[in-house]
Amino acid sequence: MKLPASALLLSCALCLPAIAHADDAALTDTLKAFTRCDASFFSSLNTHRAAWQAYAPLKQDKDFSWIAVVNRGDHKANQVPVSAPPIAGLKLLAYADEATDLDQLGRYYYWGFVVQGGVDEVARRLALLLDQPARLQKIDGSYIRSELKVDDRWQAIKPQPGKAPGTRNVERVLIVEPDGEQTRVSCSVQGGVDAALLAWLRPDIAPVDYPRTVVETSINDVEIPAGVLQQLTSPLLQPKFKTLSYTYRSKKADNSKDSLTSVTFTADGGLLKKNEVYANTFNVDRVVQADLIQLKSKMNGIGDGRVLQTRAVELNVPSSWTQGQTLSATLQMINVPAQPTDQPSATVLTCKVGERFPARQVFASLSGDAIKLECDQGDYKTSRAFIEDLGIALTLESTSSEFHYVNEYTALDVVR
Repeated sequence: MKLPASALLLSCALCLPAIAHADDAALTDTLKAFTRCDASFFSSLNTHRAAWQAYAPLKQDKDFSWIAVVNRGDHKANQVPVSAPPIAGLKLLAYADEATDLDQLGRYYYWGFVVQGGVDEVARRLALLLDQPARLQKIDGSYIRSELKVDDRWQAIKPQPGKAPGTRNVERVLIVEPDGEQTRVSCSVQGGVDAALLAWLRPDIAPVDYPRTVVETSINDVEIPAGVLQQLTSPLLQPKFKTLSYTYRSKKADNSKDSLTSVTFTADGGLLKKNEVYANTFNVDRVVQADLIQLKSKMNGIGDGRVLQTRAVELNVPSSWTQGQTLSATLQMINVPAQPTDQPSATVLTCKVGERFPARQVFASLSGDAIKLECDQGDYKTSRAFIEDLGIALTLESTSSEFHYVNEYTALDVVR
């Protein structure tokens, strides 16, 4: 039986609420996936692309879809309008997709939405979509959820706004922040971002746009110049042990929280290979003489992964530790591998020889004498004890225009 036109219209009208409800659920599902800051956002866009394609420009590849901007590397072309109705109470105005390389501060990949309304209201509504809303913390007028990549998992950390992760760490951040009169809700993966991580989190980024892999320089691959080695013959600065390890606590003058550092030395001819571990967060490898003259160093865990090499030295070492004598060194240093804009840097160390005192005053198990050295290196000044029985200087105090530390040695072990 053929239905009259009025009945057909009524039948279609009755379908509309169900269709609208289905679209609302699809849009909400995708926005919830977005808050995870991973590939599930692009998977959800693909699943619900029929609902999204009316509101934003989409592209698709395999099992993923994404909102396409013209050029994520151009601030004038990395944002497109979004015309969707309110989703979970959030009115989306635009989608942004940005990529920035800040060299040793790290690479930054942002994706997210400009949302109508103020930060507090947007954050309140967004929190309803989060798996763990309590992790979104308000800091300085923004709301932030931060995670650190540890092996193949993400570990929740306290947000650190204004602190760059560098190239050795990777952070994943969800941030709700002011954007003029509106609010921007962004995911960011930042720091030492590589191709493997982008393939995991950002299937919308083509492999041709992945960052190039840089082979990190090993400190062992950077030679100490022969001309520098020829200057390091003083018998006063030769090590008298095979290995030495110690731990010390640096106490600030203002009695604020102090830090614990562990140091290990291995004798290598007349030089020392040194490793410093700072509060279990990062470490530094060095090659030094008597822990007074630095020949090369590399920071591990932060920095750009290059080696700072001493390529020339002018060294004046007294023939004996006589009070009033002076030890001085002028070092010319450069990072390896050098970049086109790099310039050599110079540092001058001058140490005035002071009185002798029992080495056990530095640490109870030490024998023989220690010689007080007052060292000046520009804005950085140190008071050191040269342990004659070991052939090494231990720092007792360090001072600059910004800090003053007193070191307390808490453990020491030596193998002769």
